[in-house]
Amino acid sequence: MTVRRERGAAALEVAGTLPVLLLSAMIALQVGVVGWTVVETGEAARAGARAEATGGNPKTAVQESLGGTLEPRTSHGTLTAGDGYQYTVEVEIPTVLPFSLGSVTRSVEMPVIP
Repeated sequence: MTVRRERGAAALEVAGTLPVLLLSAMIALQVGVVGWTVVETGEAARAGARAEATGGNPKTAVQESLGGTLEPRTSHGTLTAGDGYQYTVEVEIPTVLPFSLGSVTRSVEMPVIP
């Protein structure tokens, strides 16, 4: 008789833990996306600084450096006091969750390369 009373318990346990497992998987995926965005934004800032220091087009270098669906929100360079360039790139963080996580900003300084 105890077998019959516990027959639906396993299905109920799975139904109860499934939302927790799905939320955990989405959070883990979002953490990975944030990390990827931080790395890609840093690489894009480095590419922009390199292009500006060598006389190239920094906006094009930033666009080509960003991978996937990432788009720069802002990107700009300034001349530094130490005869170099500082280039800053800001990218919106893509999200798999139903709310915005803001953006990532990275700056890189590079000396002028003759």
